[in-house]
Amino acid sequence: MISTILITAITLAVLALLITAALSPIETLSWWAGWTEAEIEKGGAPEAAASPCARPADIKSKALYIVYLSGISSLSGRFLIPREKVFVQGLAQHFPDAAVIDDVFPYSPAGLPLLASTRLLDRVWRLVQQIKLEGRATVLSVLIHMRNVFQVMISADHRYGPIFNQGAATVIEEALARAGYRQGSGAPVIIIGYSGGGQIAIGAAAFLKSHLQAPIDVISIGGVIASDPGLHFVRRLHYLYADHDNIQKVGAVMFPERWAVMAYSEWNTAKRQGRIVFHKICRMIHAGARGYFGLVKFDGVTNNQRTLEMVVDILSQTPTQPQANSATPAMPQALPSTPPQP
Repeated sequence: MISTILITAITLAVLALLITAALSPIETLSWWAGWTEAEIEKGGAPEAAASPCARPADIKSKALYIVYLSGISSLSGRFLIPREKVFVQGLAQHFPDAAVIDDVFPYSPAGLPLLASTRLLDRVWRLVQQIKLEGRATVLSVLIHMRNVFQVMISADHRYGPIFNQGAATVIEEALARAGYRQGSGAPVIIIGYSGGGQIAIGAAAFLKSHLQAPIDVISIGGVIASDPGLHFVRRLHYLYADHDNIQKVGAVMFPERWAVMAYSEWNTAKRQGRIVFHKICRMIHAGARGYFGLVKFDGVTNNQRTLEMVVDILSQTPTQPQANSATPAMPQALPSTPPQP
């Protein structure tokens, strides 16, 4: 009886995983076509979107803007897991004069949280959230990770990536505008991407550089990053990796353009030019109590504190003075005139 239930549960999980993989490009193509799930349900045409950088008049501009993109366990930009929340709060304390933005959901080109009532599977994601809050590890709780992993793959894909990444850049621009960012001010933008957030940060960099006309730096924490055209547009990529983190090594293996033999790929070109700086952190894994944001003390210090100190040190050495508009390189790949086929 138990074996039958177990087999049924695994079968359903695998089926759900395959369906999620097959539907992964659909959200990106729907956003590109100007649709949202809410508009599809209502059967209406999409309304004209407001300018992403239309900032509120009562919010003062900052000299530095830091955007944090959560890892693949994220359900919504409004809800960070406690370990990440402690890290972001630490950033805000160290840089009181900077705008620290942590409400971006990077795993949707429209920034639509998985918990949004307009999503067709919102009840499933709410169930997963409840399971996570109760601390119960089940097959269902893995679905959220896999769903977001597929979105990271979309971001890295040469066909769908330019569409997805433009959407992600728009979501980041809107968050910057809410925090008082003024387009054309030249104020630097630092994007901190954890895990899959590192790839999306790099993918969005091309569009952010073009739209904001400001320096874009990326700090990747255990990031799984492809050889993305966005690397041409970042001033510097700081790549933090732990010695026992095997997850971040996936990118170096699964993306052939990161291999050493691909000498003229975006990744290897950026390495030669010194625009990728590697920072090794010892005695950490990718996630959990011994991960980058772990709150358990080892030798009297938590991994969260160690990671925070390294990021603070990088930010302290990063030029924060607004820069005059500079010529932006040509976009590496224009959006297709027709939707790519799944």
